[in-house]
Amino acid sequence: MYLYKLRALVSPSSGMASFQASVLLTQRKLAGLSCEQLALLAGISPETVRRAEKGRSKPSARVTKALARVLCLPVEELAPPSPAPLTLKQVRQQTGATQKEVAERARVSTQMVSRVENGVYGVKDAGRWAKAYGVSRATWTKAWSAGREARQQLISPQPRKGDRGTE
Repeated sequence: MYLYKLRALVSPSSGMASFQASVLLTQRKLAGLSCEQLALLAGISPETVRRAEKGRSKPSARVTKALARVLCLPVEELAPPSPAPLTLKQVRQQTGATQKEVAERARVSTQMVSRVENGVYGVKDAGRWAKAYGVSRATWTKAWSAGREARQQLISPQPRKGDRGTE
């Protein structure tokens, strides 16, 4: 169970959790585009559009950004921000940036971005990282802390049946 939860947190293919399939479908129809036309203009496959519209998959930040661009929408309309504190991954996704883009702006590897986003590593220059994400230092720090806390909850040992709690 632990490994499954951890994979769900760090999986690069997990997509944007808040993606709104109904908004994509409505906006595509309002634009007068078929799935095939939208896919061609966004540089993705028609099947990706169909799966996203039916809610069978959550598109990645790159795909969501491409769809928003073609439909002349802000990314936030297709994937609204969560009311809970956002993690760095969610902040990045809300801007439509990929890990590769953040890595280039921060002048680090994509692996380093992944590890920072998942709370595995801290950083020395939060200001530089905040700039790479396109947010304030305070927003970046809060998002990093939220991701770190989420990771700690996943890796902390869960009480087993029969274990006595401290009362």
